[in-house]
Formats: sequence, C-alpha cells, structure tokens
Amino acid sequence: MKLIKNWEELAKVPANDKFKIEVDLKRGNGWIRPIKKNEETSDDYYFNNVYLHTHTFYGNWYQDSTKIFQEHGFDIEIDNWDKEVIEDG
Repeated sequence: MKLIKNWEELAKVPANDKFKIEVDLKRGNGWIRPIKKNEETSDDYYFNNVYLHTHTFYGNWYQDSTKIFQEHGFDIEIDNWDKEVIEDG
C-alpha cells in the first residue's frame, strides 16, 4: 500500500480497471470517476462518482478517504496532514 502525502501525488495514481482519479490542483479537490459503464459497475451514481473534498487529508477525513479509495480498488493510504498537530499536542 502506498502512502499518498498530497494532491500532487494523488493526481499521479494510475487508474485501475474500473475507476480513475481526477484532481483539481488549484482547488485542492477532485473526483473518483468510473472509466466506463459496464455490467461490473454498479448503477449507484454516488458510489461511482465520489467527490474528493478539500478535507480529504485533514482530521479524521483521511481515514474515510483511505477507505473509499480502497473500496474503489486503489491500493493507497491517505496521509493525515493534522498528525503533526495531534502529535505535538
């Protein structure tokens, strides 16, 4: 599993057979989108099109983000940008 430390690294994660990651570096957000609709892809719009909000790397969101990426077939872990604040007290 690869640790993803920022939006730039996330933008470089290759697509898998079902999903791709789209990142807007200027706004610090993005999407997980289906590559194509087929029999193996659920019809659930919100599973197939996941908005990656500006909090993807903050607070407890990094855990949820990691889980979402893994549910979509990406072998990555999202870094926690708040860990230094938490560790320093």
